[in-house]
Amino acid sequence: MTLPDSAAALVRECAERVRPLAGVVGFYAGGSLATGDYHPGVSDLDLIAVIDLSLTPGQESALTAEHRALMAARPAAAKLHCFYVPLPEIADVAQPHVNWAHGELYRRPMSGVVRADLLRHGVTVLGPPPAELVPPVSEAELADAARGELTGYWSGAVAKRHIWLEDVYVDLGLTTLARVEATLTEGRLITKTEAIARLDRFAVPPDLVAEVAARRRGEPTPLSGADRLRRAGVARRLVAAGIDRLVPAR
Repeated sequence: MTLPDSAAALVRECAERVRPLAGVVGFYAGGSLATGDYHPGVSDLDLIAVIDLSLTPGQESALTAEHRALMAARPAAAKLHCFYVPLPEIADVAQPHVNWAHGELYRRPMSGVVRADLLRHGVTVLGPPPAELVPPVSEAELADAARGELTGYWSGAVAKRHIWLEDVYVDLGLTTLARVEATLTEGRLITKTEAIARLDRFAVPPDLVAEVAARRRGEPTPLSGADRLRRAGVARRLVAAGIDRLVPAR
C-alpha cells in the first residue's frame, strides 16, 4: 500500500521536520491512510514515529513548535495525530507515550489495536518495515485489546449523556462497535467505511446509518436541536447495548 496522493506530501514533510528533533528511527502511517479508506478533510492522519530514546522536555517543546508551524503552513495538518514511541519501551503496551493530537502533546498508550494495524497495514515513510521494530501482536492479544476499547473508554463514554450530542461521539461510538465485532468474530481490522455498512447488526436505524455514512463522505448533516437530542439518546443506548453484547462478562 502507498500513501494517498492527497496526503503523501504532508506526511513526508512531517516526517522530515520531526526526524532530527526526536531521533526518529522509523516513521509510519497507519489507520485510513494505510487501508485505502482516507477521506481528505474528514479522516485523521494517523502516524507513528519510533524514536531512539524518550523525549526530553526540550525535545517536547521543539516538537510542539514544529507541529504548530506545520499547521500554520499546511491547514490540513490540523488532522495529524502522531505517536512518539521510544524503541526501548516499544514492547510495553501499557506504557503511555507522547502523542501529538488536537494541537498539543498528550500521553497515552499505543494500544494493541494500533500496533496490530501498523503491523498489518502500515506504510513505511522512513526507516525499516514496522515488523523490524514493533513486536508481534497475537490474535488473543488483539482480541483483548479490542475488548479493552469497549470496557475502557467507551464504557466511560456511555455514562456521559452530554457528549452524545456531538457528531464525533455518535460516529466513533457506533463504528467502534462494528469494528470490535469484526475483530472478535473474524480476527480482522476493518475500515470505518466497512464498519458503517455493518451497523445494521446493532439495530442502528437506517436514517442514522445514512447520516453517519454522509459525514464519512464529508457531506453536511444539519440537525435541529430536538433531532440532535433524540439522536443522542438513541446512539448512547445502542452503544451501551452493543458493549453488553460484545463483552457480556465485563
